Amino acid sequence: MKKGSKVTLIEGAVGRLEVRYFAKEVLSAQEIKLVVLSHPHPLHGGTMNNKVVTTMERAFQQLGYVTVAYNFRGVGESEGRYDHGVGEQEDLCAVLAWAKQTFQVNEVTLAGFSFGSYVALSAQIKVQAMVEIKAMCTVAPPVGLYDFSTIEGGGFSWALIQGGQDEVVSASDIVTWSTSLEQAPDLYWRAQAGHFFHGELIWLKRVILFLYG
Repeated sequence: MKKGSKVTLIEGAVGRLEVRYFAKEVLSAQEIKLVVLSHPHPLHGGTMNNKVVTTMERAFQQLGYVTVAYNFRGVGESEGRYDHGVGEQEDLCAVLAWAKQTFQVNEVTLAGFSFGSYVALSAQIKVQAMVEIKAMCTVAPPVGLYDFSTIEGGGFSWALIQGGQDEVVSASDIVTWSTSLEQAPDLYWRAQAGHFFHGELIWLKRVILFLYG
């Protein structure tokens, strides 16, 4: 994250949520580009400090975005308990409501890694009732671990970034699922990358810079 990132606590559905944000000091409402980033599984060490999340965060900051990362309920200083991806959608919406009011935006890019991808995709209808989703960026979505059968693209730009050596989810299942969708995402494939993109974070950052620059 860039120096100058701030951490605060906001009100969520079941208590306070820990939020980290970065914004340039002088931005007009017309200039603001907002991205909200969701982290991997809370019960397996996932936090907003995950290296994939912070790599994406730094890339978006480099491009001039206002970045908002947060801890799901029960993680870090966020209150509550893990809720199987259901309550976590409420967390995302609470963070987005706060960001909308704070930065006066009407559109957002949603980004998520692993479990965070599932939450972002699952919450898209709720999110679009609040603001327009300009783009979706999902890294290693956990297809096969959660129910993706009702998830579709929503007419926004959608990038799916996936490693071919994923040791947590089946890369081939992700390809099969994503290419079967009526509104399929654009797939960005790194053959040698595992789930956590160890040794491939520079490549991941370059992809973000290319896609959203």
